[in-house]
Amino acid sequence: MVKSADRRVRRTKGLLHQALIELLLEKGYTRTTVQDILDRADIGRSTFYSHYRDKDDLLVVSCTEYLRAAVHKTRADAARLWEPVQTMLQLAEQHRELYRALVGRRSSGVLLRATQQMVAEILAENLRGRLDIDDAEIDTTLTFLSWALVGVLGSIAEDSVSASDAFSTFERRLGHGLSARRSISAPE
Repeated sequence: MVKSADRRVRRTKGLLHQALIELLLEKGYTRTTVQDILDRADIGRSTFYSHYRDKDDLLVVSCTEYLRAAVHKTRADAARLWEPVQTMLQLAEQHRELYRALVGRRSSGVLLRATQQMVAEILAENLRGRLDIDDAEIDTTLTFLSWALVGVLGSIAEDSVSASDAFSTFERRLGHGLSARRSISAPE
């Protein structure tokens, strides 16, 4: 019984995510309502609210899951320390409309903070234990990096800078100051 319930939950969340993305591309994020999402996904209001607080929550949760999967996939292919950062920047360039909603000029403070948390979680999952940083400083460093990346993601989304230029600058200016521990391998 649990497996079928899990499958239904995944299906419901997938339909909501797909509806949000389709509507975002058609109407833009600000003009898309929860009712629009419900109608497109053919999901009831109570079902939606049993999973998400609002459309911002749906957007952030969906993006976090997608980003986590994309970073995990590239991490499996490469042992480079900063691969997760490069993946994030490339995704912002590939999905500008989506990232404009998350971190663009018109994004709300709630979405900015939620995106910063998303980026911080992804960085922590991929960098904790891999940086040559004292354990007492890692959380502050990850917070700093995540807020900096939110700004860069916004610039990429607004088409002010390319992902490749942003990553090159990151590696030249910041990447060398935060080096990998000497005796580590890529996380499993």
